[in-house]
Amino acid sequence: MKFITPSILLLFLLQSCSPSEETWTKEEILNNVSEHNYSGTGYRDFEGKVINYDYVDFGSFRLAVYDNKIKWKGYGGYFDGIVALVEPQISKVSEGVYFMSWVFESGGGDNVCVNFNTKKVYAHLHQPESDMPEDFELIYGEITCGPSKDCAFPDGEPMGQLSTIWSIFKNIMKYDLPFLGETERPLIQENKLAQKELTGKKIKYTIDNTSITIEIKNEVTQVTYQGEETQNFLTYVTKVGPGIYFISWMGNRKASDHIVFNQNEMIVFDHISRNGEHRESVYDVDCFGENYN
Repeated sequence: MKFITPSILLLFLLQSCSPSEETWTKEEILNNVSEHNYSGTGYRDFEGKVINYDYVDFGSFRLAVYDNKIKWKGYGGYFDGIVALVEPQISKVSEGVYFMSWVFESGGGDNVCVNFNTKKVYAHLHQPESDMPEDFELIYGEITCGPSKDCAFPDGEPMGQLSTIWSIFKNIMKYDLPFLGETERPLIQENKLAQKELTGKKIKYTIDNTSITIEIKNEVTQVTYQGEETQNFLTYVTKVGPGIYFISWMGNRKASDHIVFNQNEMIVFDHISRNGEHRESVYDVDCFGENYN
């Protein structure tokens, strides 16, 4: 795995901060109903509510969803005390299961699946400026509250660049942390199950009249766009729930590629278009199985 230098890491993180945004009070956030929804099929389920979750060996987060944005604050770990404002896409994958993402202008982003049925959260993190497909970090944890108006709220104002830089380095020193991307994280049961259940099977769907085929072959994920050569990537998959799989690969060099496949409904959720636009797309799966052309 590539080691991330402090300067690259910080350029990546700063894009999540928007201190110039108009300040909203807690009451305004919790009572917000936006006129328009630009943030996906799951946005309204979270609007005006808060979610709390704890990642194992990474830190805890409180997220407030409002006005087509997420205000989040970190507790413990790298992001302890850091407050940010991001523009998400939120997909309702199935009852109680959601896919959330946001991207940073300098590259990279956060891609998170939450399963409120099992109270689990999973994230596939991509570091910016990566030149190797190994640059994903798979983390997981527990949802401790939400979505609810009664969860612990992310107080504070979104931070500026200097405050963010200083806070990150203080946290690295305080908690004796390696830089992001340097930690080797073992696969958990949900990663192993997804790889086992998907290996040898193809997922085929169509994007703008172009078919895409994804095939998991144990540690290798093959991605083929119609009329183009097959590309090989390392496998990063998580079983989020029965028949629901979180799949990531390093196709888009800026934001990476992530989909959530709902085998039960035979649909795929994607938040990054081929030209890099961050928006929700939902595709019908044409084929899923071991043998087809």
